Amino acid sequence: MTAKEYLNQARSLDMLINAKQEELYRLKLNAASITSPTISDKVQSGKQNNSMRLVDKIVDLQEEINAEIDKLVDIKAEIRERIRYVYNRKFIALLTDKYINGYTLEQIAERMNLTPKTIYRWHGIALQIFRKETGMK
Repeated sequence: MTAKEYLNQARSLDMLINAKQEELYRLKLNAASITSPTISDKVQSGKQNNSMRLVDKIVDLQEEINAEIDKLVDIKAEIRERIRYVYNRKFIALLTDKYINGYTLEQIAERMNLTPKTIYRWHGIALQIFRKETGMK
């Protein structure tokens, strides 16, 4: 695994979690639109089975999301620890904002009140130091 692949794994997992949370939101909207069966409904109608399957899907997806959030927290802690090997505060801040907080390099430039060109250069240097200190390619 390259240094960039290693650092980007948190961002990738975060995007996956966000996609699943959007799916969960839509499932919950669907569940809210299902009407509960009335006494006059036939048992064979299958309405209750459909609603129970939807509830099961919601519960399963929520459990999946929670497990992935736990994994994301662990990955971010590990990445944060390895970023500290860089030993330069501005580079640590840059790598943390990029790979843990999810900012783009342009957003980081704005946050640090620097030009994007400077941030791109610093990012390259920070990655070189990270690769050297962690032994990654």
